[in-house]
Amino acid sequence: MTNSEFDSRLVQKFLTEYQDRGMLKWQGFYLSDHTSKLNQLHKHDHEVRQRQHSEQMAAKEIVEVIDEAVTKNLEVIIEPAIIDKDFLVTPFIQGKIAGYYQDNLVIGTHLIKFNEIYAIKIKKSKI
Repeated sequence: MTNSEFDSRLVQKFLTEYQDRGMLKWQGFYLSDHTSKLNQLHKHDHEVRQRQHSEQMAAKEIVEVIDEAVTKNLEVIIEPAIIDKDFLVTPFIQGKIAGYYQDNLVIGTHLIKFNEIYAIKIKKSKI
């Protein structure tokens, strides 16, 4: 196509009257992996905001549960007594107690101080 085939009035009219819709034209191009990631983030955010502590346990009760879990080789769920900067309950630590180090309880790769345990319970096994 050569320049002589263009109608200069039509080109001028297009350039002066056309209004670009900006970002609106891209809204229909969300891919399924984008929407699934957004849904996943929304679900995680909802779970974090719904997480709540159970009733705080006394030190004696915590020691009894730890003793039972160690002797019977059971998994536990520990609720740390830590609140993050947004005043949300931190994630619970779950797993078998591997031992202790100084004043820390070892669960998998996690170390948690005994005085930072808000509550602990034995994980119920699915049968």
